[in-house]
Amino acid sequence: MPDNLSVTDGLVVRKSGEWAKRKHHYLQNYCGITTRSMRRRFKLVYLDVMAGPGRCKIEETNEEFPGSPIVALEYDFAEYIFIEDHPESADALKKRVSRHSKVSKIKIMPENWINVVGSGGLKFDAGTLVVGFVDPTGISQMPLFAMKKLASNSRIDLLVTIQHRLGIVWNVPQYRKSNSGQTALDNFLGDQIWRSWENKDPAEFGRLAVEHFCNKFQTEEQFIGTRHVSIPESNPLYRFTLFSRHRCGEDFWLKILKIDERGQRDLPL
Repeated sequence: MPDNLSVTDGLVVRKSGEWAKRKHHYLQNYCGITTRSMRRRFKLVYLDVMAGPGRCKIEETNEEFPGSPIVALEYDFAEYIFIEDHPESADALKKRVSRHSKVSKIKIMPENWINVVGSGGLKFDAGTLVVGFVDPTGISQMPLFAMKKLASNSRIDLLVTIQHRLGIVWNVPQYRKSNSGQTALDNFLGDQIWRSWENKDPAEFGRLAVEHFCNKFQTEEQFIGTRHVSIPESNPLYRFTLFSRHRCGEDFWLKILKIDERGQRDLPL
C-alpha cells in the first residue's frame, strides 16, 4: 500500500513527525478545558482552517493517529467547521466523519481558508465562542491580512502553529535575495521591517520575525501574549501558541501547559 494511505481505511493520511502528538496533546487539552468551562455561557464552535484528511502517519515508523478534526470531535462543541482545500484530503475527511455520531454538527468546506475568510465566510456573532486551530505547513498559508480578518471575530481563541525554523530561519538567505515585496515573509508579517535585520544571523532573524508577528496581534488586535510551546521540544521546528483576548483563555492555556504529552511537567518557552 502507498505510504500516503492509511492501513486502517485505505484513505489519504497526512505525513507527520512524532512531534505532531505534542501539538495535538495541547489542542486536546485546550478543547477539553474550554468546553467544560464555557458550554453554558456561549455557543461553542471548533474551527480548523487547514484540517487535513483527519488521520496522520509518522513517516519513520508508519504509526497512525487521529488528526486534529478527529481530536476535536471528542469534545462538546455545538458545531465543527473543517476547511481543507486539497481535494483528496477533503474527500478523505468527509468519508472519515460520515458515520460519526456528531455528523449533523459538522461542516466541511473544500476551499482555501484565505478565500473563505476574505469573502466574509467566517463571521460569528457575539454569542459564539470559537476555538480556531491554524496549523499551516508554511508561513505562506497564514498571511497576516487573513489572520487579522479571522481575528476580527470578537470571541475567538486561536491556537496557532508558527513555522519558526522551517518557514523563516532556513529561508533567510532566499528572503534576502528578493528585491520584491511579495515574499511569503512580507505577507506573513504584513510589512517589510525584516529588511532592516540584514546584520542578524538566521536564528536571531527568526526570533525577531516571530516576535514582530505576535506583537502585531497584541497591539493591533488586542490579544494577550501567551507562552509558546516548542515543537518538538528540542531543536524546535515550530512554535505553538494561543492568541486570546480574554484572561480566562490565558488562564486555561497556562493550566494545560503544566503537563506535557508524556505526563511530565513541561517548561515551554
